[in-house]
Amino acid sequence: MPRDDDIDGAGLPPIEAVAEIVGAASALARDLISKPLDTHTKSDDSPVTAIDLAVDRMLQVELTRLFPAAAWLSEETADRPERHAAQWLWVVDPIDGTRSLVAGRPEFCVSVALVRAPCPRTPRGEPVQGVIDNPMTAERFIATRGQGAFDAGGRRLHVASSAMRRADAPLRLLLSRSDHAIGLWHGLLTPAHEWRTMGSLAYKMGLVATGAWDGHATPTARSEWDAAAGLLVLEEAGGRASDLHGRSLAFNQAVPVYAGMVVARADAFDEVLALGRRVAEAWARLPQPPAG
Repeated sequence: MPRDDDIDGAGLPPIEAVAEIVGAASALARDLISKPLDTHTKSDDSPVTAIDLAVDRMLQVELTRLFPAAAWLSEETADRPERHAAQWLWVVDPIDGTRSLVAGRPEFCVSVALVRAPCPRTPRGEPVQGVIDNPMTAERFIATRGQGAFDAGGRRLHVASSAMRRADAPLRLLLSRSDHAIGLWHGLLTPAHEWRTMGSLAYKMGLVATGAWDGHATPTARSEWDAAAGLLVLEEAGGRASDLHGRSLAFNQAVPVYAGMVVARADAFDEVLALGRRVAEAWARLPQPPAG
C-alpha cells in the first residue's frame, strides 16, 4: 500500500501507525463486548457505553502520542475551543454505531481521521488520513489523500460505476435503520430496488467505497466524527459526499454538525441527492414534538 509520511512537508505520521492504533482499539472493543455492557443515555437521547468511553480514552492517549501537533475532536470527549486555532485535528468516533453495538448487530466501527484544518488552500478543511475498522467483521477501510483507499488485505477500493451496471438498474441503497422504521422511505423504494438497513455512517461510507452499494442518504443531522474518515475513503475510491443541500463537508466547524448526509458513487450522486431531498420532505411532514 502506498504511504505518505510527509504530506506537504507536514511530517505526518505513517498511515500504518494510525491503522495499528485503530486495530488495537478494535481489539479492545471486542474484548469489552464480551463483558456486561454498562450503558447510559446522553442528553441527546443517544446511548453511550463503557466501550465507547474506554476506546475513546485509549485512542486519545495513543493518537496524541503519535502526532501531538493535532488537536482533538471526539464524540465522547468534551469539546475544547483551542481546536479552532489548530492546523491539524484528530476527528474520532470511538464507536460509530453504538445502537447497533447495544443491539448485538455487527454494524459498528472505530472511525479515526486526521484532518487538515481550514486554510487558504483548503477553506473547508479536509481529512488527509482515515481508518475505519469494524471490530466484529475484521473489515477495514484505510485511505491517505492522493494515495487511494484500501481494504484490510491491501486491495484498492473503487466505487461501482455505470459502466459496470445496466443503464436501467435501480440503485442499491443503504438506509438508516431509524429512518426506515419511521417510514421516511415509504413510497420511494420500488420492488426492484436492492436495499438494506444498517447502522454506522462510517460503515455505510466504507461499503459504498467497495462498490457493493451505490449510496446512502439521510435527512437527520450527522457530525464531523461520523463522516471524516468515511469521506476520505469514499473520495479516494471515486465517490462523493455532501450534506442534504449538496454542500461539501466542512471540518473544524464551531458546531461540528451537518444538515443530513448524502453518500454515493460519483456518477449516481445527483440521483441519490434527489432521493435524499424527498426523504427530507417526508421527515418534515412528521408530527414534531412540542418545544420545551
